[in-house]
Amino acid sequence: MPKLEKYHPILTPHYTLDWLTKARVKDVSTLQSQAQPDQALTMLATADGINQTMREIFHDQKLVWGITQRSNNHFIGQAGFDPLDLTAKTGQLTVTVLAEQASTAVLTELYQRLVDFATHELGLTELRVTLPQPDPIVAAILTQLNFTSTTPTVFTWQV
Repeated sequence: MPKLEKYHPILTPHYTLDWLTKARVKDVSTLQSQAQPDQALTMLATADGINQTMREIFHDQKLVWGITQRSNNHFIGQAGFDPLDLTAKTGQLTVTVLAEQASTAVLTELYQRLVDFATHELGLTELRVTLPQPDPIVAAILTQLNFTSTTPTVFTWQV
């Protein structure tokens, strides 16, 4: 079983996926506030969440990265597999980007790289994506990547 802590950074042509500890807490907090607008998160709560995520990575329970643009090193989101079960070869794929970054090109590049990583590096045979709300852009990308829609917000992929 691979040690998840060795999987960083992960590169795409335009993005670097690296530990959340490399991102500014303020940037992660902004992303979390956008994703969960009804929750008031403090910087301390965000920092605690980042630390908890890193502990879970080092205990091989999940694999989550911050996403930065390679051209300017700006934080644009986070992605990964949470939860991740290497024994069962299954994972929940998550990609969350800042609203202004949620274009087809950005999301396609990220989802393609993460699906390839899941199969070639982690040996996963089943992936699940659960969207917080229906998203036609992501639905089209996932369909193109051979995911099957079970509901407007839940997609599954199997080898």
